[in-house]
Amino acid sequence: MAKYDQQWYRNFYGRYLTAFVMLMLVIVNVLFFICQIMYGDLLTDKGALDTYSVFSKDEWYRLITATFLHADISHLLSNMVGLFFIGGLIEISVGHLGFALVYLLSGIGGNVISILYEKMFMLDRYSIGASGGVYGLVGAVLVLSIYEKIRKVPDNEVGAPSSNLVYRGAFVVLFMVASGFAQQNINNAAHIGGLIIGMIVSFLLVLIKGKKIKPMEL
Repeated sequence: MAKYDQQWYRNFYGRYLTAFVMLMLVIVNVLFFICQIMYGDLLTDKGALDTYSVFSKDEWYRLITATFLHADISHLLSNMVGLFFIGGLIEISVGHLGFALVYLLSGIGGNVISILYEKMFMLDRYSIGASGGVYGLVGAVLVLSIYEKIRKVPDNEVGAPSSNLVYRGAFVVLFMVASGFAQQNINNAAHIGGLIIGMIVSFLLVLIKGKKIKPMEL
């Protein structure tokens, strides 16, 4: 049977249905967006990442709630596409808990780095979005790709990475960071912070889980 026949596509994309943590996070993000539409600016104002509110009003919950809010439908879709496809790969590879740790800690950690950056440079910005978590997943792909090459998974093994997977992962990281700086009103501190946190968490998962981590199939 040819690799890219109809059955292969069913099996390949059917795997994502087993990544139930990722699916639940997508659903939660969509539900939050529906609530944003229903309640106008109320939910957004209460949950967005706002440095002044975090430090002066002790509204630390914003570090979490901001990761589930989005500015518009295109903002939501772009992040959910990344969460679905990249998140599915990570969850299948490192497991449900490992994926949840990478995504949530990247999103929250990216926001922490963002407010510290703004505090240091006396900025007061207002930001929302799951991008920090998605950037963390991209960082995890890069770390896991490098790990798969280091442990020398044979190229002919089922699920083994292609020989240029590491370079592809590095390109994606550089492209996403560069595109962030090329656009206005983008919280690059949260993006880069999420990327770094995702790489750190995935590196720790490699140390803890070792060979229990499944090779990513792209």
